[in-house]
Amino acid sequence: MKCPSCGLYHPNQYERCVSCGATFKEGENGFHEDQEEGVKSSSVNTMERPAGEPDELAYEAAKAHPPRRSKSLGISMQSRLPTMVGALTAVTVLLVSAGATIFFLTKSPDEERLFVKGKKELANGQYAFAVATLEQAAALRNKDPKVFLALARAYVGVDQVDKAWDAISQAQQLGTGVVEEPQLASDLANYYRQRGKYEKALDLLRPLAKSNVPGKKAELADLDALYGDEALRTGKIDLALRCWEEVRDLREGSRFGEAEARLATIYQKMASNFAAKNDDQKALNYLNKLNAIAQNAKNYEMASDLYEKNEKLDLAIDQLRLAIKYSTHNPIYERKLAALLTRRGKELLDNGETDAGYGYLQQAKTIDPSNSLPSVTLRGVNVGLEGGLPKISGEIWNPSDDPVNSLNVKVELVDTVSKRVLWTRDQKVVDEFVQPLQGRDSKSIDFVAGSPVRMNGTNEFRVYLDGKMYKSYRLGEKTKTGAGLDADSHATADSDNSSGALSRVRPRVEPRETAPPPAPERTQLPEVSPVPPPEALPKTHESAEDKTMKDLD
Repeated sequence: MKCPSCGLYHPNQYERCVSCGATFKEGENGFHEDQEEGVKSSSVNTMERPAGEPDELAYEAAKAHPPRRSKSLGISMQSRLPTMVGALTAVTVLLVSAGATIFFLTKSPDEERLFVKGKKELANGQYAFAVATLEQAAALRNKDPKVFLALARAYVGVDQVDKAWDAISQAQQLGTGVVEEPQLASDLANYYRQRGKYEKALDLLRPLAKSNVPGKKAELADLDALYGDEALRTGKIDLALRCWEEVRDLREGSRFGEAEARLATIYQKMASNFAAKNDDQKALNYLNKLNAIAQNAKNYEMASDLYEKNEKLDLAIDQLRLAIKYSTHNPIYERKLAALLTRRGKELLDNGETDAGYGYLQQAKTIDPSNSLPSVTLRGVNVGLEGGLPKISGEIWNPSDDPVNSLNVKVELVDTVSKRVLWTRDQKVVDEFVQPLQGRDSKSIDFVAGSPVRMNGTNEFRVYLDGKMYKSYRLGEKTKTGAGLDADSHATADSDNSSGALSRVRPRVEPRETAPPPAPERTQLPEVSPVPPPEALPKTHESAEDKTMKDLD
């Protein structure tokens, strides 16, 4: 702004001239009219006239070059514009720096951003986009199992199930399985079920059931039942057993009530298969499980036969008693039980347990009246080698109170493989020249065969009392080819054989006593008619396994 008085230029914010003191107030002439004269007069009056000059010249000089009045007036005016600009610049820089710092500190990493974006795409059903996004996130975040589970969910959405399975396996290796994503497990399990891949479907649901995720135990049980029926129809008994036992243990699902019937059928088949393979121990284990579910006479009979086969007569007797208990009156079972009691009684007599052994014989007589008590028995029997030749020794014992006036003992050495009689001998133990055998009295016998044989269980002594087969005694232990029960026996040691000492062995007993053969001196005993199979027994009700097979059909 130009001073109208002295012509000096000032900034716009100035209100008064720093030279002449004029006020910059707009009027007709650009400043205060009331100050114009005062300014002129004061400017002129304040100047001293130079000596010797006229007043007019001095006035003109003062008017042309008026003196500065800033010093005389004490005015110190400075511009505020630079200060304000600097302050604004500082504030701007501070705000920009703070914003940049906050932005970089709160910005999500790329892998987190991709993971969040992928989950949003999954929620919106954009599976193809989610696959691309989550694959990038998995590449950056390859130690996070949640990323792989989300990626598996995306793969299922685009029908890439094999890749989904690989992603789930990767998540499990990192410590987090499908328990974190129950819906993913159910969807994938349903996919595998529809395509017949039951194993993978079960592997997906088992962790959920173990973690007690609601509803997953029932889902797993129903899938097990479906897979078990399929395995049973195709003959995969082991697989069917595993599936239906899991249904039973889970105790949930819509088909839990069928578990016992299915397992009864499976146990029956497993026992029959192992029995056919001579694996008697496993067969008995499954029969015990079967009998715990359903008490069936033919199952107990089968268990009795297996125990009898392995010379565990006490257990065989117990099983056969249960078979009689859970069946209607069946004379076949009674005859078999009487035969077992007779065998067990003779075993005890051979071991010197006279009273107990004879008690079994009496029980056999009570159960089957056609089974007669022997007039004499053997007791304390020993079988072994003497001088390299087979030998049998023991006592003839009269269990009754009546004397025995006549008794003939015949002993044969028989090769059980070729059915040949290798050696035989008859001896009159009691006759008209020998004192009668009184009641409760005994008489020693001792027979040494004249033909050497191997003590490997393929040869045996057969003892006949008055022409009736009493019992057979195996020489050594017979080697078993199957994986059956361990025999409760002990073969003759080589040292005992060489020294000629006798050793007590578990004798083998014929299944039933038979009538004397037509030519007892050389003729082999006739074969005993086989017992009808359990299927031939009359059925009183439909068994659990029959019901199962009908359901499967």
